[in-house]
Amino acid sequence: MELITKSFAQQCISFPARVDAMLAKVESVDEAKDMLDKASAMKHYAEKLKAGIEIERPIAVGVLKIKAKIGELCPAKTREKAGAMKGKKGATADVVPFPQTTIAAYRKLADHKDKIDEFADACEEVPTQGEFLKFVQAPHVTKNTGENEWYTPEKYIESARQVMGAIDLDPASCEDANATVKAKKFYCMADDGLSKRWKGNVWLNPPYSKDLCRRFIDKLIEERKEGRVSQAIVLVNNATETAWGQALLAASAAVCFPSARIQFISKYGKLGNCPLQGQMVCYLGDKPDGFIDVFSDLGGCLHSQAASGRLGAIRRLVNALKPHERAVVMDWLKEPTDGR
Repeated sequence: MELITKSFAQQCISFPARVDAMLAKVESVDEAKDMLDKASAMKHYAEKLKAGIEIERPIAVGVLKIKAKIGELCPAKTREKAGAMKGKKGATADVVPFPQTTIAAYRKLADHKDKIDEFADACEEVPTQGEFLKFVQAPHVTKNTGENEWYTPEKYIESARQVMGAIDLDPASCEDANATVKAKKFYCMADDGLSKRWKGNVWLNPPYSKDLCRRFIDKLIEERKEGRVSQAIVLVNNATETAWGQALLAASAAVCFPSARIQFISKYGKLGNCPLQGQMVCYLGDKPDGFIDVFSDLGGCLHSQAASGRLGAIRRLVNALKPHERAVVMDWLKEPTDGR
């Protein structure tokens, strides 16, 4: 097997930035096609070497950008139309060497070229043209941070407030979103909530790119283990097949699966399209019954496996006590706590 040279790896990793610089000077379809041919050969070579995602991903991103440029530069006439016009008076040679379906796809890439980098960041595998077009055509689910301003409907926020008593922190928010959340403290994208300590009662609707969502969930679980987060309610896609989804459910005391997919609200106050995936609301804390009482109006609720395991252990312990000892323990459990 051929080895991947250091220089080739460096060329691949820097490829998207180099493509941006080169495309800024491209003025014709022929120039862009020449770039695409070379990039495709580079991509094929990396695949043949089984170079891996770190090498293949930036090449694929560059290929998408080149195709988008071709879509920008394409004239109205395609190869098929040129064939139909061949020999006719007024026919020109300014024709693209691609079929109509390919040009249509490239034009769609051009229409959404500003989202290619965002897609690449969100994609865990090597980005493809088909997956990118699905990405830009899918309705937004929600993102409470950055430029993707889609906010949670108020009834879910108020239900969370009712369960926890107050919302001390929203670590993935913005000023407009916090007008509804009313957290005592919030972190926006510029604050980098992942670098801060989280304390108290937390409302979390994390950014929905795969890597960021996982990192926010990991951060919450860690802060909860450290005892800094007293309670948390998390609204996410019901991605139970993911590692972060399983970790979140394992750390939760209860979960609600809303009876309908949540339509999030744009910054202009309008309901967005119905998302393609359903959601789940997870509760991390010591009041799972209170959570279920409130959120059962919004969907089906369950004690999680983690909560069931803890409650089962407590019940077995209490049942093993003598009657007078059991009475003392039960009285103690009824006393209010300071959230620890």
